[in-house]
Amino acid sequence: SLTKSVQFIIAIYVNYQLINNEATITYNIEANTNAEFKVTLFDNQKEIARTTSKNTGSLTIKNPHLWSPSDPYLYKIKIEMIEEGKTVDEYSEQIGIRTIKIVNDKILLNNHPIYLKGFGKHEDFNVLGKAINESIIKRDYECMKWIGANCFRSSHYPYAEEWYQYADKYGFLIIDEVPAVGLNRSITNFLNVTNSNQSHFFASKTVPELKKIHEQEIKEMIDRDQRHPSVIAWSLFNEPESTTQESYDYFKDIFAFARKLDPQNRPYTGTLVMGSGPKVDKLHPLCDFVCLNRYYGWYVAGGPEIVNAKKMLEDELDGWQNLKLNKPFVFTEFGADTLSSSHRLPDEMWSQEYQNEYYQMYFDIFKKYPFICGELVWNFADFKTSEGIMRVGGNDKGIFTRDREPKDIAFTLKKRWQQLN
Repeated sequence: SLTKSVQFIIAIYVNYQLINNEATITYNIEANTNAEFKVTLFDNQKEIARTTSKNTGSLTIKNPHLWSPSDPYLYKIKIEMIEEGKTVDEYSEQIGIRTIKIVNDKILLNNHPIYLKGFGKHEDFNVLGKAINESIIKRDYECMKWIGANCFRSSHYPYAEEWYQYADKYGFLIIDEVPAVGLNRSITNFLNVTNSNQSHFFASKTVPELKKIHEQEIKEMIDRDQRHPSVIAWSLFNEPESTTQESYDYFKDIFAFARKLDPQNRPYTGTLVMGSGPKVDKLHPLCDFVCLNRYYGWYVAGGPEIVNAKKMLEDELDGWQNLKLNKPFVFTEFGADTLSSSHRLPDEMWSQEYQNEYYQMYFDIFKKYPFICGELVWNFADFKTSEGIMRVGGNDKGIFTRDREPKDIAFTLKKRWQQLN
């Protein structure tokens, strides 16, 4: 068969350790034969380290040039499979040396706290839909650089690999999300979801089969994306039922499965739906950092009730604070639908003025809670949805229009994010 007659590299896994001024790159190579490998590291096309080993080994370099959003420096690693002194297969890839970990209520990149600023996104563009186009990828990253963002979540599925390759080069952080969305019988009834009505979704007879698919999707995502320095965390769910014992039992197994897969041991998380608050949520103990999707001021207490929305959000955050979790929190969705053509004084829902008031309310609150370590607004750009009475041509919560032109709020965010470290 082909697998027996042709020798080839199947996969490469890398990890990094920083001690003082040295970086150790450990690697594990999966192949279809028990061969010897030559591993070479290049800096600006100049060879700086080399070793020969079986499928596992390490390289150590002094004074490494670390990868970060402000300086996305990439090395090249070359793996050669050696049989009888000859190279029978070869694979090269650009890698970024960086570490990511959670310490108490802070997210540390290269051992320094970092605040996440950016977006939930979609693979979506006018006319093309979800088709991949490198010009659109570049345009999106140019818009994100302009506005001062450093992060986005691949909501609600892993994107085409080109997004990650460009993120490595341009210096964007990615929370990579598996396509586990809609795991809630009440998801079509937003009132039920926000009120934490329990549907016992995870008591269904089909859940064992669902879990197999969920695990397969996680493994495929981590296997593909684990070498990208841009990927800093794995999101294992988006807005599932999260207030029942069955949901905890299901995701306890999911998290245990996922934690065995990533050689870099990146943080694991998932996004909690409205209503899954500190008194009822069952899933936050599983997360290394907690992600909140919150729409106080839009779906709940919108328009003239926004003063009540502020109190509701503060009350919830007080509740989380009182739990003394000692974990970072990241807002992964918050936003208000806005028509770029709509201006209203006094401001009203759907107007640009209301979008600015809405976000300012959240920003005023965030500064009161030091455990909040990131704000990923919903959404980067307007995107197409199915037709319905709640949508005007799609979801209009974008900071940019669907063709990537800025709304008024973009200039507010630009001023804020360029001042935040």
